[in-house]
Amino acid sequence: MFKAESKKYDSFRISRRLVLSTTGIFIIFILFSIFLTACKSKVIVSESGSELSGTEKILILTFKDMTKIYDEDANVRCPVCGKFFITGQVSEEAVKTLTDSLVSYLKKHTNYKIVVSGMVAGDLPENSLKKGQKFSERRLIVKAGNTRRADAVMAGYVYRYEERIGTRYSIKSPASVAFGIHLISMKNGSNIWSGHFDETQHSLDKNLFKLGTFIKRKASWITADEMAISGLEDILEKFPNP
Repeated sequence: MFKAESKKYDSFRISRRLVLSTTGIFIIFILFSIFLTACKSKVIVSESGSELSGTEKILILTFKDMTKIYDEDANVRCPVCGKFFITGQVSEEAVKTLTDSLVSYLKKHTNYKIVVSGMVAGDLPENSLKKGQKFSERRLIVKAGNTRRADAVMAGYVYRYEERIGTRYSIKSPASVAFGIHLISMKNGSNIWSGHFDETQHSLDKNLFKLGTFIKRKASWITADEMAISGLEDILEKFPNP
């Protein structure tokens, strides 16, 4: 009798171990899958249009603050590619940070000749336009490039650059950033390449698919500058280099 009960108990223990082992493997598999997905789930889109062959000199325009034009909480369409973004707070420091970071990255990581302009996308000196003339945003960008004899112009638009309210480990409101950059050809005015970033940081319990990003950020609430620069670098990793 005791042997029968002992065998029955041993069988129960083995079955339990198998269930726990299988459950453990399943949980590890799910977490690994989430981690892989999270590494690819940042809201970043890079697109490639026509080839950059013959492009040597790129003019960089200062980022354009779209909130200054449309105010906050507006659903704004990009004047170059047509994508929509929700606007938010944007400071002058934010415009400078994005522009400086873009110029620095391209000078350090690419072989293009980078020329910096104080002009903002869509702006031109008054004497370059005839009285009453109006041009589309893209045509204004092309005209700006022609004034500096560039092969292409990179124009950036910032829609939202909201700073976190709180500390790294306790917040009232998280950082939220949205911007887009476009490379316009001087040959035909085509959009050669585009990159976009749009993110509001969330806690891990609200979005398990951000596990990879959560770990990368050391389980902390980051600043708007940290989010913007990280997003910009991720986008530019896909920028074609001659």
